[in-house]
Amino acid sequence: MEKPLSKVQRELIIGSLLGDGHLRPHRGKVVFEFLQTARRKFYVEWKHSILKGVACPKIYHSKGNREYYKMVTRTHPELMELYRFFYREGRKIVPEKIKEMLTPFALAVWFMDDGSKSRGSVYFNTQGFTVDDQFRLIRALRKFHLIANINRDGMYYRLRLLKRHNSRFVELVGPYILEEFKKKLPTP
Repeated sequence: MEKPLSKVQRELIIGSLLGDGHLRPHRGKVVFEFLQTARRKFYVEWKHSILKGVACPKIYHSKGNREYYKMVTRTHPELMELYRFFYREGRKIVPEKIKEMLTPFALAVWFMDDGSKSRGSVYFNTQGFTVDDQFRLIRALRKFHLIANINRDGMYYRLRLLKRHNSRFVELVGPYILEEFKKKLPTP
């Protein structure tokens, strides 16, 4: 019997699934994988260190047209459960239960993966999700007393937190943000 994922491991994976992480079927089971450019090798190593015990022993490195680093986990029953929540017909979605799943740490991981700051506002690059999924995320953020809107980005949409919620956002995620990502945080 597999050892259960720790609370931190599960939250890291949930935050990553809202961002750059993926679950992939593998031999009838599921693995988690995370890929970043060479300049973000430190971030892959950080996630790898948290997922120690579940992660494959080494981080994969490729230097072809583009240098990148990738970590992959071994299969785990909880990853299959998360796959059922986060995927429909092979496409990543925002699960119905995201409000219950989202924690300050998961929110911080999501921000480090796919967040940015522009004109003093926090943005989440949610363009890969449907508008309905993005509204589900907006409702989930309310549990933290954060109000977000959908912001048009070309032909897609992304989430933008209202500026008046910057202090609350920094208070929630600040303790978890890696030093290299602190410049992405808004000024409260």
